[in-house]
Amino acid sequence: MAVGLTSAIIFAAAWISIATAIALSPKQIIPPGALLLLVLLIPLVPYLWIAGNPFICVMFLGGVASFLRWPIVYVGRYFRAKWRREAFEGPKFDLYK
Repeated sequence: MAVGLTSAIIFAAAWISIATAIALSPKQIIPPGALLLLVLLIPLVPYLWIAGNPFICVMFLGGVASFLRWPIVYVGRYFRAKWRREAFEGPKFDLYK
């Protein structure tokens, strides 16, 4: 069975639609929604790479970085703290305020 570019682009557009809906939702839904989006990225990125070409995948990852910029920032801070052997305090989510 051939891997089609059309289905890969449809799945990527669906991911972007879900990300937009989660971004517009209340604060309580955003952290679990971001986790869901990260889990959905695991199969989607290689599928885009195989079905299309690396350029399409890199463009999609640029869009992903714009949606998930704070998780990416916190992961970067975590690895920087581990590299410098410092204590790391992650984001503080007070969901019930």
